Amino acid sequence: MSPDTGSKPTSAIAAGPGERLVQQLTHLLPAEAAVVRVRLLGPHTLWPHLRLTAVTECGHAVRVPRAKALTMARWIIRSFPHAGWADTDGHAFDLRTAQLRGLSA
Repeated sequence: MSPDTGSKPTSAIAAGPGERLVQQLTHLLPAEAAVVRVRLLGPHTLWPHLRLTAVTECGHAVRVPRAKALTMARWIIRSFPHAGWADTDGHAFDLRTAQLRGLSA
């Protein structure tokens, strides 16, 4: 049998939740997006509202449709439940390093 030369090489399964999340998000975001900022607006209400902003390396906002933004925000919050979402001003998920960090006020 000849090897299949037309397919992409399979990569190893990502180790942590951050790496798996990067793989999922990069398929939904424009290529220039480098960081995704997620905020939980109204954390003390029964149904909190999520806000997601994608930015480039230079800090310019990248347009993300509302439905995709809500889906991605939920994925990030569920991937990092220990991050204390209700107690902070939000977090930034770096798509290059797969690390979550807090946003400064």
